[in-house]
Formats: sequence, structure tokens, C-alpha cells
Amino acid sequence: MTNKFQRSVRLAVFLLLMFFVCSQAVAQERGQYVPGFRGLNSTEQPHPGFTYANYLYWYPTDTLKDRHGDEVPTDFTFNLVADLNLFMYTPEKKVLGGTYAMIAAIPITNTALTLSRFGADVGGAGLGDVYIEPVSLGWKLAKGGVRVAYGFVAPTGRFEQGATDNTTSDYWGHELSLGGTYNPDKMKHWQITAHTVWEIHQTKRHEDVKVGNNVTLEYGVGKTFIKNQGKQVLQLGVVGYGEFQLTNDSGSDVLPFNVGANDRTFALGAEFGVILPPQKFHFVIRVLPEFGSRSFTQGVALWVGFGKTF
Repeated sequence: MTNKFQRSVRLAVFLLLMFFVCSQAVAQERGQYVPGFRGLNSTEQPHPGFTYANYLYWYPTDTLKDRHGDEVPTDFTFNLVADLNLFMYTPEKKVLGGTYAMIAAIPITNTALTLSRFGADVGGAGLGDVYIEPVSLGWKLAKGGVRVAYGFVAPTGRFEQGATDNTTSDYWGHELSLGGTYNPDKMKHWQITAHTVWEIHQTKRHEDVKVGNNVTLEYGVGKTFIKNQGKQVLQLGVVGYGEFQLTNDSGSDVLPFNVGANDRTFALGAEFGVILPPQKFHFVIRVLPEFGSRSFTQGVALWVGFGKTF
């Protein structure tokens, strides 16, 4: 591969600012939290015991927006597929009157970027950045609930200088979460949810780049349907998110496309879930088309997941 071709491919990869699912795609400069993860049950804590959950995330796109929200005429297709493995433990004993849980998320990611102009396909698969949440507290209230949490992202993914198949963001990140649910009806069959994640980023290990801090707001309105005397619970609702970069990227290695350009994106879609209380099992599917993006790609986020408490 010639130096000119390498520079062209890396520039194109950079312009796409690829996505993160607790790990990042190649050369992206976006936050580490993946918006749309929480959905209708943003304040729910796992049942007491050990819980395993698996979420498949798919993000396809062929649209790139500039800092003004205009589409960039770039001929490409990008697909991010991630398998997120969550391991959660919830003790029986309450902490500060709430339900305590600790969570570890281990992602396996696979990215594919096709650059028709250069006749190239780049990307890679492997272990992404691990997310650890040592503190997660949730409280049940008369008309809903509240959840607060702290977690951090460790840059455990693959990194090689100059490579186009890296699977790490290459920096440590800290996440503070706060969410609430409001049940307007007496039977609590309706829920209105809001959840925020505030990201604080450290400087990259191999470049003089500090990615700007982010905040993500997720929200939803849903209805719960009780079946078979509570043995089956169905959920259906509208969910969405808004993600905003709060501070500029900084450092001598920040590329021109990112200088002074704070990314943002919005999404609005639907969620369907099935909960089986006797089996302590749940399943969810969530589809979130994006709109209003700036300084980033604009695509569709698809979540399919299940969880089981033992």
C-alpha cells in the first residue's frame, strides 16, 4: 500500500469518526457511551443474584454530516456490529435504602468500511474496551424510581500505531449516570423515563488528543401489558436520545475536521420488550433512526438483547 493511498484511507476513516460500543471503531473521535442502550427500563436494577445479559448492536450508515448538519458527498458504507456481554451482581442487602448492583461489560466488535472511491475495504474485529460499573444504586418510589451510577471505560482493545483495524478508543473515560422513571397511573402500567450519561475523557495514550466531554439524554414513553396473571409482561413504547459534545477536542494531534466542531445527533424510534417474571428473563428489541447529526455519521441503531438472572 503506497503512502498516498494510506493517507487517503486514513483520512476517509477519520472523517467517518466511527462509533463506539463500550469500544470504538477505527480512528473515531466520538464519546464512549453508546446512546440508545437504556430504553424504557432505564432505572431498573437487576434482580438479586447473578445476571447475564447479551445485547447485539448493529449500526449501518452511508451518510456523513458536517459541522453545519449538511451531508458530505462521501461515497462510503459503514457497518458496526457489536456483541455486548454484561455480567451483573446484585446482593440481597439494600445500600442506602436502594438496590445496589455492580456491572462489567465486555464487547466484541466488528467494523466494516467500504471506500468505493479508493476500492478499499477496511475495518476489523476483536475485543473492545471493557466497561466497569462498580457503583449502581436504584430506589423505588411511590410513582416511579431513580437510578445513579458511576463507571469507567478501560482502553483494553487492540491498538497498533497507524493500523486501520484498531478496536480501542485509546483513552480512559469516566461516566456518571442519573435517571428517573415516572408512573402517572395508579397501576404503573404507563412509564415516562429520562436518563442522562455524563462522560469525562482523559488524553489518549498514543496521541496528543483529548476527546471532548459528552452528555447523552435518553427518554421514552411506554405502556406495560400484563398477561397470564403476571406470568408474562409485554412492553411497547417510543424511545429516543440526544447526544451532545460539551467541550472541544484538544491537543496538537487533533485533525482539522474535528477542530472546533462539536458533534451531536438525535434519534427517535420504537421499543418492544417481553419480561417473564417467574423465569427472571427478559427480551428487548429497539430500533432508533438518527436525525439532526452534526460532525458525524447519521444512521440507524438496532438493539436486540436478552437477560437472565440466576
